[in-house]
Amino acid sequence: MVGAPIRQDRVLAAVAERLAGWPEILGALVVGSLAVGTADAASDVDLIVCTRPGQFDAAWQRRRDLPVTGVLTWWDDGPEAGRQLGVHRWVTDDMVLVEALFAAPGSGMRLARPWRVVVGDAGVASSFTPRPPVDRAEFNLDAHPIDRAFDDLKRALRAADGA
Repeated sequence: MVGAPIRQDRVLAAVAERLAGWPEILGALVVGSLAVGTADAASDVDLIVCTRPGQFDAAWQRRRDLPVTGVLTWWDDGPEAGRQLGVHRWVTDDMVLVEALFAAPGSGMRLARPWRVVVGDAGVASSFTPRPPVDRAEFNLDAHPIDRAFDDLKRALRAADGA
């Protein structure tokens, strides 16, 4: 059995507590399996951090303060030129992959359900344009090697669970 997302829940709670003290953000949402309640011990933590208008750069500069446990490695995608949108990823020392997408209202970021607010009020989700659920085929095929390795590990763990 793969097990319950105990490590992920602990990391999410600690990251949410840290983000709650950042004046640069409106709030944060968890998306994916943790939002819906289908996460397991192999799941990652997917966050969307909504920055206040005019505060994206300040929040992005603080991104490396976000990890709340030891970090094995971290990497960034973005921010793209002219867009207030970037992703900071890290792997905790107890092997939880955390993906924190930082986005300002008006950045063009679109939000698909399921999501759950973990910092701020329920209205934070309205900062983004709604979109239909994301199809796996939409993901970037040129993913970071650690992203690919974690996907392979999750598939292997879940396949062994079914064996």
